[in-house]
Amino acid sequence: MSIDLSKETYMVTTPTCGICGEQGVVEVPAVGFLEWNFGKLVQEAFPDLDISLREQMISGTHPKCWLEMTGGQ
Repeated sequence: MSIDLSKETYMVTTPTCGICGEQGVVEVPAVGFLEWNFGKLVQEAFPDLDISLREQMISGTHPKCWLEMTGGQ
C-alpha cells in the first residue's frame, strides 16, 4: 500500500491565542507538515497557505484576533 502525501492533509492544533485564550486548528498539506517538522520555515513549507493562518500556526493568534489587536491592519 502506498500513500500519496501530496493529496493528504493534516490538522495542526495551534498554540493558545494570547488575545482570546483559545487554541485553534489549521488544516495543512501533509507534505508541508512534514517539511515544517524537519525544519523548513513556515512560509516555505506552506507557500499557498494564507499568511494569517501561518501566523496562527506560529503564535497561536487567530486571524480574527489579529485584526482586533491591530485595529484591522
